[in-house]
Amino acid sequence: MNLDKVTAVLRPRSPWEAADFGVRLVRRDAAAVYQVWFATSLPLLLFALLWIYATPWPGFAILIYWWLEPVLDGPILDVIARRLFGGDADVGKTVRRAPGFAWRNRLFLLTPKRLHFARSVAMPITQLEQLGGATRRQRSKVLNAHVLNHGMGVTVAYHHLWSAAYIGIILGFLAFIPPEYRLEGPLDWLEYLYESESRHAEAANLLLFYLAQSLLQPWFVGAGFGLYINCRTRLEAWDIELVFRRMATKRAAAATTAAALLAVGLAVSIGGSQAYAQDDSASGSDPGFSGFWTSDDITDELDAVFETEALNTMETRETWVRKNPATEREASGDDSAFRDTMRSIGDLFALIVEFGVWILAALVVLLVFLTRHYWLPYLLAGSPVRQRSARVMLASGEVRAEELPDDIPASVRALWQRGDRRAALSLLYRASVFELVRRYGVRLPVSATEGGCLAAVAAQAEAAQSGLFRRIVEAWVMLAYGARVPSTEEVESLLNAWPEHYGEASS
Repeated sequence: MNLDKVTAVLRPRSPWEAADFGVRLVRRDAAAVYQVWFATSLPLLLFALLWIYATPWPGFAILIYWWLEPVLDGPILDVIARRLFGGDADVGKTVRRAPGFAWRNRLFLLTPKRLHFARSVAMPITQLEQLGGATRRQRSKVLNAHVLNHGMGVTVAYHHLWSAAYIGIILGFLAFIPPEYRLEGPLDWLEYLYESESRHAEAANLLLFYLAQSLLQPWFVGAGFGLYINCRTRLEAWDIELVFRRMATKRAAAATTAAALLAVGLAVSIGGSQAYAQDDSASGSDPGFSGFWTSDDITDELDAVFETEALNTMETRETWVRKNPATEREASGDDSAFRDTMRSIGDLFALIVEFGVWILAALVVLLVFLTRHYWLPYLLAGSPVRQRSARVMLASGEVRAEELPDDIPASVRALWQRGDRRAALSLLYRASVFELVRRYGVRLPVSATEGGCLAAVAAQAEAAQSGLFRRIVEAWVMLAYGARVPSTEEVESLLNAWPEHYGEASS
């Protein structure tokens, strides 16, 4: 990091001002940053899409893409760091170095550190300072004492903004869908994205994820880098060092001018016809170079330094100390070795427990993600009841309101008496599902089968409605798949109970 070529003002800032400083660095070189972003992220996106369509596990594509996300942060960090310290934003060179950045940041790819809550602040330590092992841990400990909380705040803010952008993009797409092609409501589209096992739905969800990420990810990296730079500026007094370097440059320029004038004077005196010697003892004046700086040279700069916030900030810290350090028994050599051994064993167990907790957390998140098809419908069950339903999607086809007769029991009874038993029970089953969705707000999985409808109704409807629906489904399944015709008395019992639970006949 060459402070002589820095292209921005480095001074102690408040943490959130420092985050804004990093965002401004990204905005200054947004063209180069986004060229690097798309050059490195599009191949990863293509790999995830190929995973969806070429493997039997399409649901893992988003998880894999998300886990490899730190690969995309390294090139962005390189661009803004190089530009801050006077380098050029060479997109091609940065893209070619992307695999090297990924390997350098492997800590955030191959270990539970992938779930680091302040990754945008921690990555500059491994990438820019190129530290590893105990040195990296010690360096991280020093920086975390000053900036970890705000780094976590940047991460939390980023994920909130990403969620808002993700939902906003979905709503924006829904706003441009013509009414005749819309489903019943926005929640039906969400059910399609999150409950459908279609590969197209997984691909659409991945693309929405990528669009929201592209809007915010470079700025997230920049905000973390701003916190990192501000922390180093405070700890290493970069602003004061820059002041002294400017003073040295200014003094060197003045010295160069004086040397040139002195050389001209000597040349003129030597070129004269006769040189007169001067008694050295008679000359007691100071030529002005006895000290490197005079008071006039440094007064203004020192006043500016002492007025900075860093030199006018008081901080109180409390630490634990032993009550009687002088009376503590000095440990022998054997005791010291034993203590070091026990301390090493304790550190090993602590490391194992830490990694175990992170792995357990990752497995829980993975389990929740893979079982979303089972628990998501029950969360949606508490949504407000919908007053109307234009259509319901079943595995056997679509049920539209205009296709159903006004008097369901009378129509079913007429079909049954004409001998069209299959059409009669099919109408009764489809009308029952439609009324459960319309009247009671039951939410069904996309393209639900009879079993899926039965499970959803049992979980979301009252006992009376779910009990009658179970009898209707059993009668329909027995005829449709078992070729066993229920008795007329049983069908009449269903038709007599139907208006009480699913609506009165309109006639």
